[in-house]
Amino acid sequence: MTCNLTFRAAAEIIGLALSALSMVYLSRIVGPEIVGLSAVTSSLLLFLSRLADGGLTSLATQRLARDDARLDALLAITMPPKLVVSAALVAFSVLVAERLPIDSRLKYFISISIFAICIDACTPAWVFVAMGRIKILSMTRITQSLLAATAVFIFIHEPADWIYLPYLTLVNSLGSLGLSVFCLYRSGLCHFNGGLFDRDHLEIIRTYYREAFHFLKADLSVYIYLSSDRIFLYYFSNPYTVGLYEAAYKIIYPFYRISDVVTPTMFRSLAQGFKQKQIHQVMSTYVFAMSFLTIPLGFFLFYFSDRIVALLYGPQFIECVPCLMILGFVITFGFMSGIIVIPFSAWNMSREYGNSILSGNIANLALNFALIPMFGAVGAALATLGAKLIVTAVGLTYFRRVTDYPIVRDLSSFVLASVVPLLLVLICSVFVSNDNLNLAIYGSAYFLLIAGMYLHRFQLVGKLIDPEILSR
Repeated sequence: MTCNLTFRAAAEIIGLALSALSMVYLSRIVGPEIVGLSAVTSSLLLFLSRLADGGLTSLATQRLARDDARLDALLAITMPPKLVVSAALVAFSVLVAERLPIDSRLKYFISISIFAICIDACTPAWVFVAMGRIKILSMTRITQSLLAATAVFIFIHEPADWIYLPYLTLVNSLGSLGLSVFCLYRSGLCHFNGGLFDRDHLEIIRTYYREAFHFLKADLSVYIYLSSDRIFLYYFSNPYTVGLYEAAYKIIYPFYRISDVVTPTMFRSLAQGFKQKQIHQVMSTYVFAMSFLTIPLGFFLFYFSDRIVALLYGPQFIECVPCLMILGFVITFGFMSGIIVIPFSAWNMSREYGNSILSGNIANLALNFALIPMFGAVGAALATLGAKLIVTAVGLTYFRRVTDYPIVRDLSSFVLASVVPLLLVLICSVFVSNDNLNLAIYGSAYFLLIAGMYLHRFQLVGKLIDPEILSR
């Protein structure tokens, strides 16, 4: 598992580096307004993709990871209905977009990018997560990121080249589909079985949809408090404000991907650990891997936000600094909630998973309506932070019902290890105003504290993990 986690992390770092370079390059060329229109389109596509999926992917991933169903059966049950629903949503969205009185450039984005929904519905990347084929997942991540970044650098050279952006969205989705299908075929994981489509097939699909409802509820809730704020911002303000918010969000976005490294790598271990009653051992590794680069981010950006924005985007994006200072804590508390709630999806606790995320959804909707009209991008950031806090509180209640793992103690340790370096930097900055020195002080102090925590707590518990569980 350590080898898989390392390889997956390396793949994600490469992918994020390529994505970050292309985002900074794109933002400097097309400016905040086009970035905002692109962000609104992406937010809409994500929402429609969640509806098209219906929670079936999450359910299928859980069942396959727990060895409760065969892969060929899961593909036959989930892919056809997802494709039918996505096609209907595409047709409906194109019709509605044409009739709505919205920016003509936004209509252009939607009319082309919308077909990515059908492509995403057919992409079987979830199979590699459920079966623990992390190296395949990692290689596809690197290849897809390389293709996407190359396309940006080839087609975007001047502000007028923004017209190519919707086509690049389609290229990215097609690349993901092609790579996933190719790897699935070459690995011999699945063979077509026409006998699965019997007369009870429709009833089986209905059963799956009923069970997947909890995952759909969670997926839509996650969407609302992670992505819907772009649509709210567009409605209450303008594309320029959305672009500033999106630029700030893109800085914290790589940290979200840490979960995409750790959770798929450990998903099967979490599922089997719960089944075999070895939650403590697996959770210790999961908590450390999810926390050590994410929880300090809010405290780090509290001091360094203005330097980072100036370095990456230049003066035209400097207005997004207050927003970034808040979004840093979205990562801090977002990962606290994720560490508590995400394991529910592997522990056969889909209802608890859905309810936890739904609580954040309700809070985020209310806060968006209350804060965005008054505070714009800063209000959107505050609404997202509030949602994370609510999910953490609700998820913790469910977590304590199934295990006595000391999750509060572990997370508090990471918070303390993040606050101490910030205090040192604030004290040192009174005497010496040197950003490089302050950065070195924060990093050195934090990693010394984390190394001590690992040696005295997490390494000891991790050694107790039964290798048989993690290798199944």
